[in-house]
Amino acid sequence: MTDADADADTHGNGSDAGRAAKTGGAHVYEALVDAGVDTLVGIPGTQTLPLDRTVVERDEMRYVMARHETAVPHIAWGYYEASGRPAATLTVPGPGDTNAMHGLKNAYEDSVPILHVSADVDPDERGKGPIHEIEPDTYDNAVKANVNVERRRDLPADVARGLETALTPPTGPVRLGVPSGILDAEFAAPAAEVAPEQTSFDNETAYDDAVARLASAERPLLYVGGGARRAEGGPRAVADLADALDAPVVTTYKGKGVFPEDDDRFLGVAGSHLPSGAERVLGSADVVVALGTDFDGVTTAGWSLPMGDALVHVTLDPDAIDASYDTDVAIVDDAADAADRLREGVEEQGLEGRDGSATGDGWDGSRVAREVREEYDDHLRGLGLFDGGSPATTPELLAAVREVTPREASVAVDVGGFRLWAMQTFPAYAPEGFVAAGSWAGMGVGLPAAIGAQLARPDRPALCLTGDGGLLMCIHELHTAAEYDLDITCVVSNNADYGVISKSPKIEGYGDGHQFTWTAPDFATVAEGFGWEAVHVESAAEAGEAVADAMDADGPVLVDVDVETDEPSAAEASAYDSTVALD
Repeated sequence: MTDADADADTHGNGSDAGRAAKTGGAHVYEALVDAGVDTLVGIPGTQTLPLDRTVVERDEMRYVMARHETAVPHIAWGYYEASGRPAATLTVPGPGDTNAMHGLKNAYEDSVPILHVSADVDPDERGKGPIHEIEPDTYDNAVKANVNVERRRDLPADVARGLETALTPPTGPVRLGVPSGILDAEFAAPAAEVAPEQTSFDNETAYDDAVARLASAERPLLYVGGGARRAEGGPRAVADLADALDAPVVTTYKGKGVFPEDDDRFLGVAGSHLPSGAERVLGSADVVVALGTDFDGVTTAGWSLPMGDALVHVTLDPDAIDASYDTDVAIVDDAADAADRLREGVEEQGLEGRDGSATGDGWDGSRVAREVREEYDDHLRGLGLFDGGSPATTPELLAAVREVTPREASVAVDVGGFRLWAMQTFPAYAPEGFVAAGSWAGMGVGLPAAIGAQLARPDRPALCLTGDGGLLMCIHELHTAAEYDLDITCVVSNNADYGVISKSPKIEGYGDGHQFTWTAPDFATVAEGFGWEAVHVESAAEAGEAVADAMDADGPVLVDVDVETDEPSAAEASAYDSTVALD
């Protein structure tokens, strides 16, 4: 920045005359507060101190200090998933930013809005080797937008642009690179308002086509994705459409919880672990309505799951249309608005394919889904997965924990083999009550997400379901939870193995699958060293008792549970011959 630029930025031009000078950190802080951000997650650094100190010294926003930059966006991600309120994040450039990229990409894939501030190197030092220097465009593909501030007077407009982009559906994280010298400098600049964009598409013909298909459908099915989670009123709209059609409901990872899983019409969570009976129902549908999904490879089992005879695809992303599955009717719209409009159209036209009733010629969606779930449960019991042995099996452990966990608890699930089991055997009842990563599927998210969820909803207990491998990737955040005295119960599914790898079909050709086991650390002792209460147990029944006690305790509690290494994977256990009648 030249002296002339600095002088112009400091004293303002005609449009800035009379404006009070304040630091760049104060400009960023006030823009975040005006946008409704009440929490910033970060780790202080020499370049970030102007903003670190502003947040700490003023009282409109809380500063949450993590222990590693990897966890910083994970905490903000969990915060949003549990509350619908965005948090901001802050790291130094270079190492801080690159450590945070994992979590930013996870938030991008999950459409979680975060304004990530990086105290970047000053423009006039670029190329000279200042500390933490990295090319700003490094982050272009990890976030929804990468906004780099070049001049002081541009800062308010750039912050507003970043916030608008983050909050405009489909939402997502935005990186704001602000040179540390601009954060530290005092200057006047014009304020800028944050106004998320409103986009509309002409869907009239598509809606008419979709309503006609649903009105004549005998076997309709709803496939519910993360767009229904993000949409205002999404769970209500999905339930109302399912009522109108008496349709079974399959959810994706990000759709889990949008439709309560104690409803008879809930069929299962899509993926390689979708029970065979549920996959058979999905393939037998004559019309599948996919609400708010991009059909990623994880939840479609590598795009192998069937999508019925005809597919109605509702999404806010036009690029997702026909990208993974051929679409018969494409609707570019908000998932809740689309579900409401489809329901209204069907109610006006009547269910022609069912003689005007939900129990005519077509299937009884409630009966079909209920019997598929019962058949799956019987199949798991037939495999000996609920025999009460020691070590515990994962599905028996999850069932025991679910039984003693309050319905309203915030549940954060890490990535690993146990997560695939959790998708089918750990019921969720509301989207904000189940926080899990989507297609990015990076390990280590569970504990920091539980921290974010508990910070966002301190009135609810938080449960972290993690594995030994996943916990080791962010184990430092045990200290963060203890420091803030958060009511988190962390259940460690401990099989001393990267089970999702050792049970993968890809490893079978190499002989013995269990080639990547280890001697597990004493997680209870480690947790106690960080300030947690902790216990080690060997069975699902003991785990249930320990979790029940932990839910009544104040502060964080870790329950380390021995889990059977040689149990089948969730995908292996989902394969069986289904005999449920579909007519």
